[in-house]
Amino acid sequence: MNNRMIAREPIECDPALVEEIVKAENISELTARALLRRGVKDAEDAKRFLHPDELLLHDPYLLPDMAKAVERIRAAIETNERICVYGDYDADGICSTAMLTGRLKQMGANVEYYIPLRHSEGYGLSEKAVRRLHERGVKLIVTVDNGISAFDEIALCEALGIDVVVTDHHSVGSAVPECAAVVAASRKDSTYPNRYLCGAGVALKLIQALNDGAYSDAELALAAVATIADVVPLTEENRIVSACGMRYLQTVPGLAALLDAAGWKQRRVDEQTVSFVIAPRLNAAGRMSTAMVAVELLIGTDSRRLKTIAETLNDQNQERKDAENDILDEADRQIGELGDLGHVLILSHEDWNPGVIGIVAARLCERYHIPVILFAEQDGVLTGSGRSIDGVDLFENMNLFSHLFLRFGGHARAAGVTIPSEKFDAFKSGFTAHIESAYRPEDFFPLYEYDEAAAFEDMTADAIRELQMLAPFGERNPEPVFRYNAVRFSSLRTIGKGDKHFCASVIQDDRVLRVVAFGKSTLLEALQSAYDWDLIARPAINQFRGRESVELFWTCANASEEKSQLFNAFFEQRMYNGSCSNDTLAAWFFSSDLLRSAKLDDAAMRAGYRKLQRAVGESAQPLRRLIRTLTGDELLALCVFTQLSFFMYDPDEKTIARNTACAQRSLGESPLYELAVKAQEA
Repeated sequence: MNNRMIAREPIECDPALVEEIVKAENISELTARALLRRGVKDAEDAKRFLHPDELLLHDPYLLPDMAKAVERIRAAIETNERICVYGDYDADGICSTAMLTGRLKQMGANVEYYIPLRHSEGYGLSEKAVRRLHERGVKLIVTVDNGISAFDEIALCEALGIDVVVTDHHSVGSAVPECAAVVAASRKDSTYPNRYLCGAGVALKLIQALNDGAYSDAELALAAVATIADVVPLTEENRIVSACGMRYLQTVPGLAALLDAAGWKQRRVDEQTVSFVIAPRLNAAGRMSTAMVAVELLIGTDSRRLKTIAETLNDQNQERKDAENDILDEADRQIGELGDLGHVLILSHEDWNPGVIGIVAARLCERYHIPVILFAEQDGVLTGSGRSIDGVDLFENMNLFSHLFLRFGGHARAAGVTIPSEKFDAFKSGFTAHIESAYRPEDFFPLYEYDEAAAFEDMTADAIRELQMLAPFGERNPEPVFRYNAVRFSSLRTIGKGDKHFCASVIQDDRVLRVVAFGKSTLLEALQSAYDWDLIARPAINQFRGRESVELFWTCANASEEKSQLFNAFFEQRMYNGSCSNDTLAAWFFSSDLLRSAKLDDAAMRAGYRKLQRAVGESAQPLRRLIRTLTGDELLALCVFTQLSFFMYDPDEKTIARNTACAQRSLGESPLYELAVKAQEA
């Protein structure tokens, strides 16, 4: 579905401001415009972006309840009260737990840490865990990366004589729990300049407050790992944390051991290393066994023990991949039985690993571009993990059904939920109906963003190197991608295991670059057509045997913009505008090479009609979707058969529907078909 392109036009940049930044930073206009499109306001802002400085981190006491949190923790240290740092089982929660536990130990605290088992305890504070900690004599719980919605569990803590300091970053409802302190930039009453700290970011601010503004290189490194892994915006303060913290990743013994176990041989460690090497292995601990061992890795110093843990996490990551493939296979089987997916996908299975379903939900969400929630069922309870798309806030929409849940939390793009099995059907039907009624079909079209249209001649190695100054890349600071108009593909061939990927030469004017597309080999036949294409791709520098070249990594492509303009014009003007002459119609269709080679014989047109029947189906389809997904030949057939009334166009809804009441007619009754035949005979 998302192989085709609906592209959002880039923001126009003020030429004077571009020039100001170019002069101030001695960079190209291309890079200056990229900075402006990432939120940079002026030359001074550009300087802060390009040169992240730890001295610009915000005052931790700007966070709500920070003074209360510091006072309560220091009091516990002074009186030797037993403290528990209560974390979460993902990379953010693991890093947060390790950071704060290590810092409290350095301060002489009587501290332990606890992370619940994903499979049997679920996310966040639980009654069972609270009672266990009470039995162990814990007097203060400090949550990291959780706790903001644990109202009942925190009330139980109060009844048992345990104080709670919450540090969290997840979405906050209309109220916060009653406890010693709730430190969260996401609070409604927060005036902290950065509302998008991850859990470890909040933990870093608490460490700063406890330690007169200071923190260690290792703590900053772990905060950087969590900031990248948790996919929070990599702008402003988060950019400082991630950019500066990554300098120290390999100075953390546990992270160095993990990279070694993973076979990482590259000298450079960047955000890709975090996202695809470090974070998956930290997450594997919580998904496949217990995240407690991952915390031990990050705070430990014994090299032999660290090596053993790192190798274990590496093995568990492979087990996770195997489980992920099994879940995906079963999900695909269930999807095959559904037929029409609609605009939300909710699946469940009793054999699914609840620690892995979130990854598969993310893959299905990307594939179908709709919200996806997968549930693992065990002992009468379903544990769910959901992922969503831009514009469909999963937390807000699921919150409407929170009365059905045992536990629930998350944010706009991801959420976790626990629900009794007897309430699952009510949630599934209710949530599906809500999404279908609350959103329009076009809200689920994949939308691709790019920096600007560029020519191949602009893609020099020096230009790409300069763009790398914008790293680390991530949420709200994407790696620059460009739109290359009117390109042709040649020398296409499949590559990689199972021939799932392809590479090709792509030609614009007299320039040729190599493009690589992962998981897109099914597009080869379409790309071999004679039509020009508009390609959106990310440029990168390839180094091979000492030689340097620029290559492109595929994002998406579509037949040139002319196709969209052409068929929109036909349906908007020709069908409902009597002043549009046949001569004008002919000029539209045959002033380019787009349709000159269309097949117009009876067999081809009949085949086109059958394809159109399947594409339109029983209900009306948005014209925009059909233009995006049908070939030029098929769209010409759609125009012809709409003229013949086999299909109907609704100009208000901009949809195409089948006309089941249409009488039999001949192709010659279509003026467009007659024009096309004459044009080809000329």
